[in-house]
Amino acid sequence: MIVTQANSVMFANMHDILPPGMKPRTLWIAAGMTVFLWLIALVLWSAQDLVSGGPFSPEYKLLLAQTFFGGLVLSAVLVGIIWLCRRAPRGLRVPLIFVAAIAISLIHGMIDAYQVHAYSMAVVHKSRPVWELFNRGLMPFVFIYGFYATAWGLTLSDLAMRETQRRLAEANEAAHHAQLAALRFQLNPHFLFNTLNAISSLIVTGRNADAEHVTMKLADFLRLSLETDPQEEITLDEELANAQSYLDIESARFGARLQVEFDCPAALLDAMVPSFLLQPLVENAIKYAVAPSRGRVTLALRARETHGVLELVVQDNGRHALGAKPAGLGVGLANVRKRLAAFYGEQGDIDARATDKGFLVRLTLPLRLLKVKRAAE
Repeated sequence: MIVTQANSVMFANMHDILPPGMKPRTLWIAAGMTVFLWLIALVLWSAQDLVSGGPFSPEYKLLLAQTFFGGLVLSAVLVGIIWLCRRAPRGLRVPLIFVAAIAISLIHGMIDAYQVHAYSMAVVHKSRPVWELFNRGLMPFVFIYGFYATAWGLTLSDLAMRETQRRLAEANEAAHHAQLAALRFQLNPHFLFNTLNAISSLIVTGRNADAEHVTMKLADFLRLSLETDPQEEITLDEELANAQSYLDIESARFGARLQVEFDCPAALLDAMVPSFLLQPLVENAIKYAVAPSRGRVTLALRARETHGVLELVVQDNGRHALGAKPAGLGVGLANVRKRLAAFYGEQGDIDARATDKGFLVRLTLPLRLLKVKRAAE
């Protein structure tokens, strides 16, 4: 509990000291780069002494520590300046960063000259003039801070690009989900209108028991519709059950005029499909084939697998479909086509055409079984 509170205080304080807009993750990256850079610099500066194997005097250790911690502080200042320069006009950013890097190099060079002077006086009791030490020691600091500014600028550019890509991906995903939801729930008004019209017809003809039965079926169907996530896939078994629920409602309306056939191999019942994919196709068949017909109409729903591709067929033998409406059949097929494209891109396709006796719609989509999907997750 105490550790958690301490961490919370630490992160809260971190947010207070961060430059405006900088995230803690960016600060940790900057800190890691800074420590690594100055450790390398110290190793290079003391390489000759390390190779000789002699012990470092306390004064020399102090000088290295002063250089290291001074570099950390001034590098942090440079990080903040570079971060704030992002708000400057694009043409001024590089000149401003260049000036800042040179200025910090001069400051650290001067500080280091005084520190080296003090070290020499403490060890050998003599030293070169400070200005000469400054001239001799300035160039390494120019290289260090110039390299650091370049590396940090490239890191910020990479982080900004990644953040832009992440936001773009999130926006595309949100737009994709919104598109699927809009396409999915676009069907509800059409279905609801047709079902309420069927209930009204049953009441007008005095079939109150059938009207009550259809009303209960409608309530169950709408509950199922609202509970189903439009962005998720369901099994073909569930999708056929949804279609059966809708057809149960229509069977109460048309009675013997509607005959339904399901043909699906058991191995395909676990295939994944978009929810309520078949419902608009079945609804079109009812509207344009069964409703205008006075005789019996067979509505067949079939599923087949061919070379890793799932084929779903909705076919009727209602002759009236040919003259009722041209191929396309309104919003239903267009909706299904868009949903297939949204889910599967070019791998999803729809073929709708009139036949000698009625109308046929064939859907093709990638075959993905539930067990394989769970294993992938």
